[in-house]
Amino acid sequence: LKHPIKDSITFFSGSFNPFHQGHRACLDLCPEKNILIVPDRNPFKELEPHNESENVYLDFIHLAETLKMTSYSLYPGFLATRLPNPASSWLPYVKIAEKNFLIGDDSYMSLLKWKNPEKLVKALTKLYVVPRLFKHDDYFKVEIELLVMNPKLEVHYLAEHPYMNISSTNLRNL
Repeated sequence: LKHPIKDSITFFSGSFNPFHQGHRACLDLCPEKNILIVPDRNPFKELEPHNESENVYLDFIHLAETLKMTSYSLYPGFLATRLPNPASSWLPYVKIAEKNFLIGDDSYMSLLKWKNPEKLVKALTKLYVVPRLFKHDDYFKVEIELLVMNPKLEVHYLAEHPYMNISSTNLRNL
């Protein structure tokens, strides 16, 4: 960890396969500076046949090298498994007073379909949403449902950035 964990931490979870400028823009736009990146498998995406032989450790080392000169920390804890680890299965159990989550709007719009979304949302203090595919008007229906689950949740919509159209899936298919 590059910062001591005291009372607040922001998690940024994703497959980051590959990590790209859009991911970096999400990190840079977030006003929180104690951010922990949590690489994991996307439970909504099947493991692609050509990726079964990927060396996840080499991918992690590449990500660590990419982030070496930044202030962002990286969590290697899910590397030993190829199974997804839904945020609701670990984030609520982190013993820190303020748990925040940084998320792209495509993930935000599907958050209610995640495993145990209410458990996750109740554990959060702040949710930072970075625009990518949707318009701000689309966000409010989801926000209303999230606030029913956790009325104290602060939802912050961050600024647009020049890399909104970049997709890891598209980069892998080049």
